[in-house]
Amino acid sequence: MGWQNLMDVLLHYKSTDGSLKILVDKTEKALEDFPCRVLPIFTPWFPPESDKLLPIRPLKSPPIISLEYLENIRTHLQSADEREVKRSWSVFSPRGVYIHNTQTFSKQFHKVVWRHRLHMRQRAKWVIDKLNFVTGDIEHIWRGLNRAIRNSMLPTCNANIQRDLTQICVFCDILYCEYVGNYLKEEFQVTGQITLFVHRLGDIFTL
Repeated sequence: MGWQNLMDVLLHYKSTDGSLKILVDKTEKALEDFPCRVLPIFTPWFPPESDKLLPIRPLKSPPIISLEYLENIRTHLQSADEREVKRSWSVFSPRGVYIHNTQTFSKQFHKVVWRHRLHMRQRAKWVIDKLNFVTGDIEHIWRGLNRAIRNSMLPTCNANIQRDLTQICVFCDILYCEYVGNYLKEEFQVTGQITLFVHRLGDIFTL
């Protein structure tokens, strides 16, 4: 494929030669000996004026919704409205001086802390579930736990109740875990064993 040389053609004329039509005719005649390239037809990227008011149609056809599918949706929505909404609530302890002094670690809990190399300010949680509510109900224990945390009876603690699971989680630092666990069992008469959980370690201790 050879290269085509592009060149400029200058046409000199006198303004007294005649009208514009005569000038155009002379120009076309003078350019007859030069090769001409046919310009491609311009295709605009935007829609023409006649198509601007037409609706935009999707490429795919709309889905067909059967009556059976509508009935299933209606049944699901009705059952969702009838279900009882059970929310989760939390309580946090205020900052300040705590009323009661905490006891030192027992030998068993000290071994657990040493074995897992736990930091004293690392968070852990005591889990109280429905198996521990033989002598009381979850709402009674939750109200008492609220008062104890708000009155600074449980150091570094915050608690969460999940009524749909019938479960209370009490979070605290490792430093106060054993004290908090004993307080829960004695003060609220929690039956059975309660379990201490640490993130990524699972249950590490029971009371």
